[in-house]
Amino acid sequence: MRAITRVARRSSSVLLAGALVAGAGSLAANAAGPDLLRSSDPTTVKLKVGSRDADPVDTDATRARGVLEQNGVELSRLDQIDLFRNGRLVQDKDRRELRDGDLVKVVRVWHREHVHTARWEPKTRTKHVTSLPPGKRKVVKKGRVGIRKVHVRAEVHNGRVVDRQIRKHWERRPLPRVVLVGSRLNWAALANCESGGNPRAVNPAGYYGLYQFDLGTWRSVGGSGMPHHASAGEQTHRAQILYSQRGRSPWPNCGRYL
Repeated sequence: MRAITRVARRSSSVLLAGALVAGAGSLAANAAGPDLLRSSDPTTVKLKVGSRDADPVDTDATRARGVLEQNGVELSRLDQIDLFRNGRLVQDKDRRELRDGDLVKVVRVWHREHVHTARWEPKTRTKHVTSLPPGKRKVVKKGRVGIRKVHVRAEVHNGRVVDRQIRKHWERRPLPRVVLVGSRLNWAALANCESGGNPRAVNPAGYYGLYQFDLGTWRSVGGSGMPHHASAGEQTHRAQILYSQRGRSPWPNCGRYL
């Protein structure tokens, strides 16, 4: 009886020791990290790297990075790893343990930069002046073409540009081109104000014709005879000469209509 009891006790000790060893192994497996190899059947997932087609692979890894390591996929610091389940991106980190049918997708990310120089044509500023004959143009400043540097930095995912940043700075600013244009003066409006548009008008104070010349002023611009005896065209011609010499000042009240 004593011999049988000793054998039973030894058998119980052996079983207990085996259970403790198995429990220790389980605890060590749980502490080994997220990419621990599974002890059960492997999981079948799809693996897509860059723009190539997705391939089904069997893995006993629990996380996406473990699948990549098993298949020799090298990653840059910019590359992006996405996990899709039933066509949807898994964003919750607690749910990223691999399941059958999941898609592990590696997005190859890089940046592309280039710089180019752009010419910037100057604008033209037009100034209407009365110092030039009506319609005549005169360039007083030629202007200068501007030069601008353009820096373009693009973010590329699997060969497709997804974001572009553009920075510009002047290397040389443009200067405007300045052109003077002679104004078309309204002689009819001036004549209407001065004489009611009557080339034969006489003012008893000694002013004559469309633009109410006095005799001294008429002769100073080359007129002969009496102003109101000259044709309307001749009177306008002499008025234009006077305007080129003195501007609107000979007509202090009606000059604003020119």
